[in-house]
Amino acid sequence: MMLETDGWSEVRLADARCFEMASEATGETYRVLVRIPSEPPPPGGYPALWMLDGDASFPLCLPQAIQPASGREDPGVIVAVGFPGGASFDVDARARNYTPEPDGDTGDLHSPAFGGAAGFLRFLTEELRPAIAARLPLDEKRQTLFGFSYGGLFTVFAALGDHGRFQRYWAASPSLWFSGGLLLRRMRAAAPVVAGERLVLTVGRDEQYPARDPGEERRRHLDRRAMVDGVTEAAVLITAANPDLRTELIVAADHDHFDMLMHGARRARRLAFCRP
Repeated sequence: MMLETDGWSEVRLADARCFEMASEATGETYRVLVRIPSEPPPPGGYPALWMLDGDASFPLCLPQAIQPASGREDPGVIVAVGFPGGASFDVDARARNYTPEPDGDTGDLHSPAFGGAAGFLRFLTEELRPAIAARLPLDEKRQTLFGFSYGGLFTVFAALGDHGRFQRYWAASPSLWFSGGLLLRRMRAAAPVVAGERLVLTVGRDEQYPARDPGEERRRHLDRRAMVDGVTEAAVLITAANPDLRTELIVAADHDHFDMLMHGARRARRLAFCRP
């Protein structure tokens, strides 16, 4: 049966804009989705929530964001960065942009190129942020970064090395298994200093310890990735090295890997826009 769509119109998201931007830092072009508050900015400018995998994360966060700010939240800007074409997940592009330079086997069986995290961080903070700030007043002291999976890996990478260009971080199911646990090995070797106020690390318990038997092949995969153990260790190491940083570890029962995208996107706005 064919569904007749004559006369249907394109769906548009309220208070949302979209544009593409080429980066000198990476040599790539990005699709940027922006939620513009209808309320005037706070005295210091709008706080901003920067979301990776923008075409997947932006629609999950937007329905909350278009509601009037609560008494404890300020109106804020959401900037979600994706890739041309509008796919929810561009597998190869996110592998190129969100991963640090590997020092061995990546453990990724799908993508051909990795290691662009440093350049992508420069794009976010030195190219895209000034472009947004030229149009919307931003509070440079209230910048939050959200990423999931490889995006969560990038969020941890940024937290360990961006020198305060973000103040709050939400790393949802970060792929800390990448390149033989590269970031975990770095954290074990030297105190992982984070120049920020808050860091939230999340993982679904079913990502390593599923409530139901996943089968032998899936079990071996979960054991290799060791998501719960890796994220928990990262939280312990970061907490010990940063007594003034508010670090939170969430191990969500009955949640698998992709569940953590919605889990985080639904909560990241509060992290970004709640008043200090």
